[in-house]
Amino acid sequence: MSFNSSDFLIFFPIVVLIYFLIPQKLKNYWLLIASYYFYMCWNAKYALIILFSTIVTYLSGLALDTLQQRSADPLITRKKKIVVAISVLLNLSLLFYFKYINFAIGILGNALSVFHIQLNLPSVDILLPVGISFYTFQALGYTIDVYRGNTCAEKNFFQYALFVSFFPQLVAGPIERSSHLLQQLATPHKFNSDEAKSGLLLMLWGFFLKIVLADRIAIFVDWVYGDYHTFGGWYLIVATALFAIQIYCDFAGYSIIAMGAAQILGIRLMENFQSPYLAVSVADFWRRWHISLTSWFRDYLYIPLGGSRCSKWRKYMNKMIVFLVSGLWHGAKISFVVWGGLNGLYQIIGEILQPLRDKLVKL
Repeated sequence: MSFNSSDFLIFFPIVVLIYFLIPQKLKNYWLLIASYYFYMCWNAKYALIILFSTIVTYLSGLALDTLQQRSADPLITRKKKIVVAISVLLNLSLLFYFKYINFAIGILGNALSVFHIQLNLPSVDILLPVGISFYTFQALGYTIDVYRGNTCAEKNFFQYALFVSFFPQLVAGPIERSSHLLQQLATPHKFNSDEAKSGLLLMLWGFFLKIVLADRIAIFVDWVYGDYHTFGGWYLIVATALFAIQIYCDFAGYSIIAMGAAQILGIRLMENFQSPYLAVSVADFWRRWHISLTSWFRDYLYIPLGGSRCSKWRKYMNKMIVFLVSGLWHGAKISFVVWGGLNGLYQIIGEILQPLRDKLVKL
């Protein structure tokens, strides 16, 4: 079910009411059941996918914890890397199959056609599981955090399963860190009227952005884009400007609803948007837009590649890789990869021109 559905307006009050009425020791079990029910409303069989990802990363965390206790073993670092590699490979293989298999088949077919080789592989008829990109990255972040020693391995499977499947941020983020969310889930919360009021106001603001603004703007944008040949230039300009507002209100609205719903339950999720359209540069924009994903790529891809602690050209290459992967994460189409590459290129050009801009400002 989606946040802006009548089903959620029935589901959420029931979850909250029961959560605060039942004993403390049952609260997280109730949230876990509610989270899986919430996800299964989209497609019941895909609950097996999130369960598989949960089991793999949970076991990898336990394995890493066991290896860390055997500090006398000279091969411990190598074994830990193998555990992380297996966890990453299994999770990304699952993500690849459901999200990118048809894209890969198309790319392979086009590449072979250059050499006049005909590839007659049929496309795979699969439905993309809702939120798979979000909870896969969240679970992988946990594995890497345990490997780095940034968080302790969670011994309680049900509590860890709740971390992966917590329903407010399950299907559209924000992508939470284990050190932030697991710690909050460790202690079930009592009802707090101030937190509930603040959370409800957040939810109302999110619903306003999503339903009143984004969904209304979408009507005009879809109308113009759907028949752009018959509209003049001004219509396209206005539709494009409104589309920028639409995607912000849609995505930010959903994230704000998630934050509000979690806060009513006594849990604080990270802020995902910070006035991105007030950014002063492309780099500043990406520090403000979809913060949980941007910071995820920074911590788990950009820094491992070498980050900025390398030569200037290698740093630029690292940024380009991150944005190409980010584009692919957003969608299994060449257009998304090109979009990611352009944003990476804009960042690099902006950094190269920064000294010149600073001099011009001083004039």
